[in-house]
Amino acid sequence: MAGAAAPAAAARVTARPRFGSRQAHLKTLSIAWQLARLDVLRRYTATMLGIVWAILAPLLMSAVIGVVFSNLFGQKLEEFLPYLFLNLTLWAFFAGTIDGGAIAFIAAEGYIKQIARVSFWTYPLRMVLAAFFTLLLGLLAVAGVLLLFGGHVSVTWLLLVPGLAAWLVFGFAVCTISAVLNTWVRDFQHLQAVGVQALFYATPVMFPAALLVQHRLGWLLTFNPLYHLMMIVRVPMLNNSVPEMSHYVASVLSVVFVATVAVFAMRWARHRLVFWL
Repeated sequence: MAGAAAPAAAARVTARPRFGSRQAHLKTLSIAWQLARLDVLRRYTATMLGIVWAILAPLLMSAVIGVVFSNLFGQKLEEFLPYLFLNLTLWAFFAGTIDGGAIAFIAAEGYIKQIARVSFWTYPLRMVLAAFFTLLLGLLAVAGVLLLFGGHVSVTWLLLVPGLAAWLVFGFAVCTISAVLNTWVRDFQHLQAVGVQALFYATPVMFPAALLVQHRLGWLLTFNPLYHLMMIVRVPMLNNSVPEMSHYVASVLSVVFVATVAVFAMRWARHRLVFWL
């Protein structure tokens, strides 16, 4: 029986559609969205406030941290709180995609082994869509806090569209890479957790970016893709101005790089994933 199972699994992998045709794209997106919707509903179904926690939890954390750090860094609370809330919302999306990637294939083992006509891309995309939905809710809350403290909506907010598109593609690519690596080597998740924590402290999430420059650590900003991705959302939303072109260039290069790595990783793992599970 065991000998017959391996050829059968190999046949199912070979029969799996490639992520190339328009029909395959639409099918992958549809299935991923249905799974992501179920994930979001399942996460908040048994709670009293439901999906409101997606907004309330980061808002409360930002309020607590904001009071402390605004005094620590000598920042005005009405300026620092929206800055912190936005940064934590964007960081939560990144952390959600990379952590979701760690279990994307493992959690979908039953689907992968039993439903051969679903692209492997569906399962990382499932995690990213759920995280992106939460990100959009968080940004609505950020906008509310910003307006509460005297901010206003301007035409530069239209730049949030390409900025969020970059975050979505970047998150999808990172999630895919994480999914492949963590399915291949299960111990990688522990190393990944350390790396994400180190990146958090190297990214100006809870402190002004100027602090790194003052301490001659400006290179951490230059080579940190998350900083540039944050800037193309933060500047239009908080400052009502257009980000510097260097941030867009760095963001595009970062997205292209991780997307290329994700494609090669998936091609390499395509005929191996079933046997890793």
